[in-house]
Amino acid sequence: MGRWRSNYGYGGGYDSTGRWRSEAWHMDGGANDEGWHYRYCAICARKTEHGRQSTGAFCVECDNRAIQRRARMNKNPHKINRNWVLLQYEEKAGSLPNFLQSLKEQNQKRALSKKQLEIGKKVLLKHLDENTLKTFWICG
Repeated sequence: MGRWRSNYGYGGGYDSTGRWRSEAWHMDGGANDEGWHYRYCAICARKTEHGRQSTGAFCVECDNRAIQRRARMNKNPHKINRNWVLLQYEEKAGSLPNFLQSLKEQNQKRALSKKQLEIGKKVLLKHLDENTLKTFWICG
C-alpha cells in the first residue's frame, strides 16, 4: 500500500520516522528557524547562512551588503530628470550661464540642495514653462 501524500506542501517530504515535514524543515536539518539554512556562498566563498527566499547564491551578509551598496549609489534619484531640464534650457537659450553650468556639474556628483533648486528654477523660468520645472526640476 502506498503512502498518503499531503496536498499542502509541494516542496516537503517525509522524514526518516515517516512523518511529513516541510521543505524548510529539510533544508534546516530539523532546526526550528523557519527556512534559514547554511549553504556555500559563491560571493564570499564560504559556508554561510542563507534564507529560503534569498536571491540566487547570495548569503544573508552578501545580500545585506548589496542592499546597502544600492542605497548608497542612489543618493541623487532625480539626476536624469534635472539633466534633461538643463539640456532643454541649453537648446532654447544656446548655452548655459555659469551658475547653471555649475549646477549641472554638481548634479552629476550629488543631490542639489533646496536653495540651489529654487535659484535654479528662477533662472530656468526665463526659457522653460513652469509645469516642466515643477515636474522634472523640483520633482514633487
